[in-house]
Order: sequence, then C-alpha cells, then structure tokens
Amino acid sequence: MFFDDPVEFEEFLAPVGGDVLIRPAIGAAFNAEICMKRLEHIGLFTVSANSFKAVKEPQQDFYGLTIPLSASFTISESDRNHAYKSPSAHLLSPGHTFELTAKRGCHFLVSNYFVNPVSDYSRKLLQSDSLDLPSLGTDILFSTQMGSVLLRSIAKTWSALNDKISPSEITIKELEDDMLASFVLYSNKDSNVRNSNKYNDPHILSRAEEFIIDNLKNPITRNQLAEVSGRSIRTLSRAFEKKYGIGPMAFIKQRRLDAAYHDLLGAKGDITSVTQVASNYGFAHFGKFAIEYGKIFGETPSASLVK
Repeated sequence: MFFDDPVEFEEFLAPVGGDVLIRPAIGAAFNAEICMKRLEHIGLFTVSANSFKAVKEPQQDFYGLTIPLSASFTISESDRNHAYKSPSAHLLSPGHTFELTAKRGCHFLVSNYFVNPVSDYSRKLLQSDSLDLPSLGTDILFSTQMGSVLLRSIAKTWSALNDKISPSEITIKELEDDMLASFVLYSNKDSNVRNSNKYNDPHILSRAEEFIIDNLKNPITRNQLAEVSGRSIRTLSRAFEKKYGIGPMAFIKQRRLDAAYHDLLGAKGDITSVTQVASNYGFAHFGKFAIEYGKIFGETPSASLVK
C-alpha cells in the first residue's frame, strides 16, 4: 500500500508497530510503500521509501527486529549512532527508545515479536520458570550460526505469506512457531543448557512421537512438543537426533509424507485428488510436495494414486 501522508502511514502501522512518529528524513515530500502481515503472535512488514524517519518512545509491547534489505539505515539511541547494513540488523527491546533514519532509497523488513507470547513461549520451550528473556543487545549478526537460523526463519515466513499460493493453516502456524523458536533460542544462545540424564529417558520420545502421529493433520509446534514431553526443545531435539539423525520438525515432515503415501495408495482416484491429500497434511505448494515425495518414494504422487 502506498502513502504520501505520514500520519496516515502511522495509523496503518499502529496494529503491528504501535504508536510511532513517521516523517520524511529529507525535505517535506513523503512517499512510502508498506506491505504488512499479521500472525497470531508476530507482526511483519516491509517499508520502501524515498527517505524515512521513525521515532518511537519506550514501549513494553514487543521486540522489534529491523533488517536492511538495500541501503543502510542509522539508529540513534542514548549517545550512540550506528549504521546498519547487511548482514546485520537492529533489535529494539521493550523499554528502549528508537529513532531510525534512512536518507536515500530505503528498503527494510521489520519483524515484531510481541512480549507476552514470547515470554510464555520461552518458558514452555526451554522448560524454564523464568518469564524473562536474557538482556539482549541491539546488534544482531546474521553471519553467526544462530543468527543465520533466525534470518532463515523470517525469510521463509515472509516468502510463504507473499506467495501466490496461500499457505495452509498448518503451514502458517508452524512457520510462526519456527520464527518464535528461532528468536527464543537466539536470545538464549549464551545461556548454559542444563546437563541432565533426562535426555536419555525413553519416555521423552514416546510421548512426543505419539502426539505427532495423532496430530499429523493439525499444526504441531515446538511449544506443544516441549509441553507433552515435559522437556525443553533442546533436550527433545537431541533425543530425536540421537535416535533418528534428524530433529523433531524434520521428523514431522517425514511422517506426513509417509501418511500421504499411505493415503494415496489406499484412495480411489475417482473421488480423491493428490492436491486434497497434500493439503490434508499441510502441503499447500503441490510442486514442492511432489519433489519431496519423489525423493523419498521414487515416484510421483499421481503414480501412487492410480496403483
């Protein structure tokens, strides 16, 4: 959506960005385009503008990650001015001021993680009694391993939300779960993980596996797996990797492909379609589903259906 009035831009942004003062950084003319998507616990939007200035007073609502996509932008906070360009980004934490200035042809992506869901998610995901994330700095480096995981989670979600083929409810829920998990784990990247023999408890996997098999046609999040197993996602991931050589989310994808294979083999071609079966298990993009399916079963989904 295009705007030439910064006040109208502020009003449009408010549901995801809260109260923020928007003005051109150079001159009086304001021309900006915004594309905004709202998930249950995360807001995402891109901004392209000839010049752009945003000022936000301290807030307690969200963690805001601003990622440069083209020209750099400058963030002013306290006594510090810092220019951000790829592969870095700026993180606004609750309680901090924010002033962004981009003087020439800016284009950036913002991901706002709302505080209460993040705190609750962190407690469940890490099986921790603390409701607070560790104190986070303002500089995010995507060149690090955890930074790369965080960036990929955002990129995958943004791409899916803007695809011509609308993602399924399962896909949207699990993409948001991936974003929340990546953010929480990034924020805890320097914390010590509890060393516990609970990692070897066979019931960890059995409870998680049963939940997965019973819910293949529903969204399955890391949050849910941590709850049903009673362990942190880190502990659960290690258990899956030790037994299967893959993490829990890859395990879910494999089981869904297996289930689709069995459904196609047992279906009647005149009343069941490949698209319908793929959609049942959260595969909204048929082309990608067919590629993954073929790699595992050595044939197309259509070939399985007519057997």
